[in-house]
Amino acid sequence: MPWRGAGQTDRGHVRSTNQDAFAVLNTMQVWIVADGMGGHAGGEIASHLAVEAITAYFRQQPQPSEYPALSEHHLSLRLTQAIDTAHHAIRTHAQRHPHLQGMGTTVVVLTIVDRGVSRPQAVVAHVGDSRAYVIHESTITCVTRDHTVLEDRIRRGLLSPHQAHRHPLGHVLTRAVGVESTVTPDITTYPLALTDLILLCSDGLSKMLSDEHILQVVHETQAQSLEHLCQALIGEANRQGGEDNITVIAVRNEEKIPTSG
Repeated sequence: MPWRGAGQTDRGHVRSTNQDAFAVLNTMQVWIVADGMGGHAGGEIASHLAVEAITAYFRQQPQPSEYPALSEHHLSLRLTQAIDTAHHAIRTHAQRHPHLQGMGTTVVVLTIVDRGVSRPQAVVAHVGDSRAYVIHESTITCVTRDHTVLEDRIRRGLLSPHQAHRHPLGHVLTRAVGVESTVTPDITTYPLALTDLILLCSDGLSKMLSDEHILQVVHETQAQSLEHLCQALIGEANRQGGEDNITVIAVRNEEKIPTSG
C-alpha cells in the first residue's frame, strides 16, 4: 500500500499515566487515535478498548483492494459502525466493573480511498477533541471540529477563538465514546493530493502547539522518516510544557515523499 503511517505516544511532563492509545493498520489503510477519560484507570482502559474494538471490526471487513468499489456513503457507514462497536465494548466493560462507570474516550479514525482515476479521499470519523489535519504544501487544515463546550460556544457566536484561548472550561467534552447511551461520530471526506501529509493527534499536541507551530515542525522534518516526524512533534509539545499525554500518527504516500531544499 502506498499510503503508510507511523505513530508514537508519550506520557508528557505532567500526567502520571498515559491514557492515550493508537493503532497503525497500514495493510488495512486504517489509522486510529483515542484519548481516554474517566478516572485514574478508566481512561486508559476505555481508550485501549476502543482501539481494540475498531481494529477487530476492520479485520472482519473487506480489505483495501475492495475500497474503490465502495461509495463514500458505505465507507462512512463502516466507520460509524466501527465506532459504535467501540462504544458498546466500553459500556459493556463498565457495566461489568461498576467502579469504571462513566469512563469514555475520544477517537479519530482515518481511512484513505485511492480510486486511481481521481484524487484519493481521506475519510475521517471522530468523536471528541482528537483531531485530523491535512498538510498540503504550505497550508495546514484541521478537517475535524472539536466536540467541546468551547467549540460549541464559538460556533454559536458566544465566544471568539481569541476569548476561548486558555479558557477555564478548557477541553470539556460535549461528546465521547462510551459515556452516553448512544454516540454519533462526525464523518468528513477530504480530497488529497499525493504529496499531502495527514496527521492524527490527541489534544496533548493540539493544545500545546498552534496549527502554525505544527506546520513549522512538519516542514522542518518532512524529508525524514514518519517516525522521526512524530517524535519531533511530541518533543516540541513537551518543550512547550507537555501538560497532557501526546499521541501523533503521521500518514503519507511513500511514493511521493517530499525532499528537502
